[in-house]
Order: sequence, then C-alpha cells, then structure tokens
Amino acid sequence: MRHPAFWSAVLSPGVTFLNDINDVLSFYKEAVHGHDFTTSRIYRHSVRENIPYLTAYRRTLDSGLAAYHRALSPATPEQRPHLDRYMTAFAYWHLHSSRYRWQHIHPHLTPLDT
Repeated sequence: MRHPAFWSAVLSPGVTFLNDINDVLSFYKEAVHGHDFTTSRIYRHSVRENIPYLTAYRRTLDSGLAAYHRALSPATPEQRPHLDRYMTAFAYWHLHSSRYRWQHIHPHLTPLDT
C-alpha cells in the first residue's frame, strides 16, 4: 500500500457508504420479497426509533451520501477520480442488476446481467 494513511482515513466512511447505499438500493427487492423487508436494517431502524419508514430511509440515504463525501475528502486530486468511480459504479451496478429489480420501476434501466 503506497498511501496507508489515506486508506486508513477512507476505510470507515467507505464501509458506511457501501452499507447505507446497499440498503437504500435494496429496499424494492426486499419489499417484493416480503420477509427480507422486515429484516432489513432500514425497517428495523424505523421500528426501533418509532419513526416512519420513509424517514429512516431518508436518514440512511443521507448517511450514505455524507459517507461518500467523507471518503472523498482526504483523497488527492489524483486519487479522487478512482475512488469516485468505484463508489459511483457500486450504485450503478445496483440500479442495473436484475437482482434489485429497478427495471420494474424504471424500465429504461438496461440490466447488466441479461
């Protein structure tokens, strides 16, 4: 590793980004499945905090986006595009993977795994 301090600074917000954005982009697949929805982190947060599901969803989205910015902030101009592409591709893959069923909501999204 050529930049251990950078990776050390990016690890925590990077994991938060991956977890939160995965949860946000998995909600439809989980809702269709039924059981997965009630075991999802966002749903459990909603129940535990006694808040509407959409409020918990929005908080998770906001947390994921904040983590995205925290992960990019220590990056040098040379590192930033690579990290940004990785995180953007993570969200892109979720939107285009048939597993997550976003094509049911937005038919113009071409599945990557046809």
